[in-house]
Parts: sequence; structure tokens; C-alpha cells
Amino acid sequence: MDKLGRYIIIALVITLSSFVVWYFSNVVIYVLISGVLSLVGKPLVDAISRIKFNQWQMPKWLSATITLLIMWGVVILLFNIFLPIIYDKVMALTHNSELNFSNFIEKPLSDFNAFLAENKIDASFATSSNDISSTIYSKISSFFDYSIKGVGSIIDTVLDLFVALFSISFITFFFLKEDSLFKNIVINLFPKKLEKGVDQAIDKSISLLSKYFIGLMIESLIKTILISVSLYFIGIDLGTAIVIALISGILNVIPYIGPLIGAILGVIIAFASSVSIDANFYDSLWLIIIIFSLFQLFDNIILQPYIYSSSVKAHPLEIFIVILLAGSLAGVVGMLLAIPAYTVLRVFAKTFFQNFSVVQKLTDKI
Repeated sequence: MDKLGRYIIIALVITLSSFVVWYFSNVVIYVLISGVLSLVGKPLVDAISRIKFNQWQMPKWLSATITLLIMWGVVILLFNIFLPIIYDKVMALTHNSELNFSNFIEKPLSDFNAFLAENKIDASFATSSNDISSTIYSKISSFFDYSIKGVGSIIDTVLDLFVALFSISFITFFFLKEDSLFKNIVINLFPKKLEKGVDQAIDKSISLLSKYFIGLMIESLIKTILISVSLYFIGIDLGTAIVIALISGILNVIPYIGPLIGAILGVIIAFASSVSIDANFYDSLWLIIIIFSLFQLFDNIILQPYIYSSSVKAHPLEIFIVILLAGSLAGVVGMLLAIPAYTVLRVFAKTFFQNFSVVQKLTDKI
């Protein structure tokens, strides 16, 4: 009866916690982002806190402030470096995209029309590349025009962004200043009798997630550098190569589907920003596809298995199934949160349900 009562209490706590997370999703997201940023900034806070001048010791609040300013400085620096490049490429895409789209399909379409004529097939339905490209381009433009109008007012968007940035910065500061603050917030959500187990589960979760996020950042950085260098090596101009690699690196945080989207966008940006479409361009296009394919294999065979096995300690197939389920439930956001959420769930399951055989099999490597 005691065990049954314990499981009922845990189930009720999980249900209530899930409802609170859903109802206050924005606040929860701010807290989670701040928690991740505090994990990234904690080593720097510890290093700065060790600074001494005679009898004066660097206070923790000042170490947290300096760390937060450094983190913001890095973000602003990256924006100053990459934003002008991205803006120039967007302007180039706007100027060249329709013309290049027409040129891109002109040769395949002319070959198709020639095939019809050579084999005396009725070609009454055939049309010019200009007609097709204009129609498709107009549909794409209409879609983006509609999407832009549906975003909402600029003022509301700016205000929401300001609130989000201020909230995340404010919460991150206190997480950096007080090491156990985030842990204490979570522990206080559980009954007194479960506090010891929750404390152990949080420590283990933080350890695993720290390794995961560090590994993910290193993985994205490696892919960004290698892809930009490879694209530049095959003749893509440096600005375009950096933009493509940067987009690919950012999308890499979305497991499995992110790199695929990055590859598709990379091909689109490459042909849309090209001045002319000729035989050399088609060769470059195939090289771009080959580069992304090779790096995807490198990522799937070497990087991801190492990250998953050494950080979250889960089998790649297990992770893939979890990501599919999360994507079906919550789309891209679910895929982003799938691995961290599954890691925390496994740790808590091992702490409170370790007598179940299925839990033992899923958590034996933790």
C-alpha cells in the first residue's frame, strides 16, 4: 500500500507539473533558457570569482554581472559580424532569385521539349521556362507576403522580444550569482519526502545536460567551420559560404531534420545568389550536395553517436524514436526539447522507479 501510495503521489505531482509547464509555457521557456545559459557561464563565473586584490575578494554578484556582459558582448559581436553579410545576401537573393530560377529550369525544360518533338509526342501542354518560373516565383512571393502580414504588428513583436531578452537576462543573472537557486526552485515543487531523490536527480541531470549542450555547440561549430571552408574551396564566394554554413550550424541543433533543412536552404541560397547559371554552376551545385551529404554522414556516424553515448548515454536509435515522437506531438519545438526532456525523464525514472525492469534497461548506462 505504501508503494502504491508513493506511485500515486508521484503520478499526481508529474500531472500537476505538466499542467503548470503547459499553462505558463513562456515563463518556463525563459527559465529553461536561463538555466542553460547559467550552465554555460558557470565556469567563467567561478574563474572570475577567484580574482583577489590584497584582501579584496571578487564578489559573486560582480562575477555574475561581468559574465553576463561578456555573454551579451559575444552575441552582439556575432551579430555585427554576420548580420551585414546576411543582409547583403538577402538583397542579392531578392535581386537575382527570379532570374536565376528561370535560368535554372530553362535547360531541363528545353531538353524535355526537344525530347517531345523528337519522339513526335503531343507538346501542346509544353510551355516556356519563363512562364513556369514566373508562376512558381509569384506563388512563392505571395506565400511570403502572406506570412509577413500574419506575423503581427512590429510594435508587439519588438515588445515581446524586449520582454523575453530582459526576462532571460534577469533570471540568468541570479542563476549565475546563486549556484543552487535553479535546483532549489525545482526541489520546492515536490513533496518534502521526495526532496533527497529530486536533489540527486537534478545533480545527475545537470551533469548529463551540461555535457550534451557543450557537445552540441562543439558539433555545430565544427560543421560551420568545415562547411564554410569546403564551400569556399569549390568556388562559392566567402560571404555566401559563411551564410550557408552559419544557417546549417544553427539548424544543426534540431536533431536529424535540422541538417537536412540546412542543406536544402544552402542549395537554394547558392543558386539564387549566383550571377549566372551555366554548366559550371551545375557542377558546383552537385559539389554542394555532395559536401552536405558527406558532412551529414560524418555527423551521423561519428559526431552524434559520440555526443549521445558520452553525454545523455542513450542509443542513437533510441534517441531517433524519441525525436520522432516529440516531433509528432509538438513539431520543431518538440524535436528541440526531445533529448534534454528525455534525459531528465530517464534520470528521474531511475531515481524513483528503478525497481521496474523497463526502467532498468533504459537507464542502465546512466
